[in-house]
Amino acid sequence: MSSQEEQAQRALMQRQRQQIALAAQRNAALLQRRTMASNQMGNQMGSTYDDVPMEPGDDHPSLLLSSEVNRYLSAFRNNDLPALQETLSSRRRTPRFLVESLSIALSRGEVGISHLLLEAGAPISRAIPPVVLTAPVDKRIPLFGELVEHGWTVNTPGFYGEVLLPRVIVTKDESLIDWLLAQGADPNLGSQKLFQDRLGEPDRNSCDSLEAAARMGKVELVRKLLDAGAKISNGAPLYCAAGVCPPGTNPYQAKVEPSEAFDAAMIPVMKLLVDKGAGVNDRIVSRHMDPPYPLEVAIMAGAIERVKWLLEQGADPGLTGYYRMKIRDWPIGLVPCKCWSHDASDTSVDEKPYNRAQ
Repeated sequence: MSSQEEQAQRALMQRQRQQIALAAQRNAALLQRRTMASNQMGNQMGSTYDDVPMEPGDDHPSLLLSSEVNRYLSAFRNNDLPALQETLSSRRRTPRFLVESLSIALSRGEVGISHLLLEAGAPISRAIPPVVLTAPVDKRIPLFGELVEHGWTVNTPGFYGEVLLPRVIVTKDESLIDWLLAQGADPNLGSQKLFQDRLGEPDRNSCDSLEAAARMGKVELVRKLLDAGAKISNGAPLYCAAGVCPPGTNPYQAKVEPSEAFDAAMIPVMKLLVDKGAGVNDRIVSRHMDPPYPLEVAIMAGAIERVKWLLEQGADPGLTGYYRMKIRDWPIGLVPCKCWSHDASDTSVDEKPYNRAQ
């Protein structure tokens, strides 16, 4: 068989595995919805792997008391693949037994054991992929590769539609982010906004990934997401970048005073977003009592340079925002600099810093 034929055959087998995994996930979701409906009647909560059916003997006390399981765990700890394979092949293992074992193997970065368990039929629960992020950094891509080989995709949803890309962006693991995008991760997928269906699909018009990257101030990462099809209109990435505060500060508790370097570091990301279509006067849609405009959150963040930059780009301090107050009418003690004249017709930038002692 030629190399091209082998590659085609492997690709076909991988697609078939993914189709089987998706069908199994749909069936498990249907079964679990029925189980969860029953649990809700009994006032019971979901568990970590409640999308994997339990069978007799799967409860934790019986597992811990089993001498066979103890031998299995000993082989597991010692990375004894032959002993593990013998234990797994000696009799049928339940899905819950296998998925619990897989979780341990993934968290420890054990690629060989993970492969063995997946080959033995370990189900890829919705809770399994995030476990890989607890593994050593250099093991994460090989472990995710094992999951892909056994039917998982980078856009397969977890509980409440959560997908992996936004969570990985927060970890700042650039190699893994690049790998996910190369595998076809969709930056417009994200968790359900109302968390209405534990076993449901993701929000397909999400800005979770782009907003997370914008908060980090990573210009190249934001550019990669935009190149991968991320839609600015799905959310408010400019708003997120404008309101970034130094770690450990909270503008709702005390005045924030970032360094000039910290403040200005967000401007390149803001510029890229504006160049790509974000509006400096775009109003966020929120169910909460939040300041609705980028200019307002920049003011609250004490970000003098960002405030000036937004005004230069056309941000309007005459807009009615937080507490139905025009931005220019905010109490002077809340504004980090004398950024505009109180003459309503003049919105020019005043370069003179506001004296905080006033």
